[in-house]
Amino acid sequence: MDKKKKTVWIIVLILCVLIIIAGCILLIRSQLASPSVQREDVTSATADEATVVPDETAEEAPTSAPDKPDKSFGYKLADADGLDVDFDQLKSINTDIYAWLYIPNTNIDYPVLRSTADGNDFFYLDHNMYRQYQFSGSVYSELKNNPDMHDPVTVLYGHNMRDGSMFATLYKFSNADFFENNTTAFVVTEDKIFTYLIYAAYSFDDRHILNSYDFNNVESFREYLDSTLKPRSYQYNVRENVELTTEDRILTLSTCTESSGTRYLVQGVLVDEQKR
Repeated sequence: MDKKKKTVWIIVLILCVLIIIAGCILLIRSQLASPSVQREDVTSATADEATVVPDETAEEAPTSAPDKPDKSFGYKLADADGLDVDFDQLKSINTDIYAWLYIPNTNIDYPVLRSTADGNDFFYLDHNMYRQYQFSGSVYSELKNNPDMHDPVTVLYGHNMRDGSMFATLYKFSNADFFENNTTAFVVTEDKIFTYLIYAAYSFDDRHILNSYDFNNVESFREYLDSTLKPRSYQYNVRENVELTTEDRILTLSTCTESSGTRYLVQGVLVDEQKR
């Protein structure tokens, strides 16, 4: 092969190599620019690093604040799924039944009663839901509390029974580990489900809470709320980072202790209210 032909072949070979390289570069660029690669990158990125790709077909996000702020304070709350209460059946038994109290991982799963016909707030202290005398009584509230659960403080009473029934298992919340891992109480009424974050559990004196404090007075209510976050008790558990305001609604569960003149209280703040 003469020198001239050899030079031509070299030039052709170089051009082929350059064309192949250019094709590879174009292929790589097209792959990097494809939508599937972009979604992978967004999915694998951290929340701070991810780039949000606008969806022109999506509706615009509302600019107004949500109706109810998130008051779970970052705690994982239990789920009320499966908690279905037939109030038609319950009221056919006793019209004084107005709610149902359920606390996961305890034995507390009872109707709540409020005596009206007898004019005796404490009728259900020693009567069951069938209005029959029974030492263990029922879970009940007083006439001072409205049944709509919207009072500043609603107090529910129940006996501390040795067989573990009624409010005996409230004492589980005296254990720091149990208190840390069990955060929720539910109250179900005919038309709503109320979810409470359990934020305090402690021993208290036996004063009548609803008679001892004026919860309609903002300053008095504020002082009471502060006292529940810093109980004057030799034994207490209080959840960190919980903030209470005078707009909050408090559920107080009260039962007796082995010592005379004291009560054991478990308290929750309303964090969610949904229609059934």
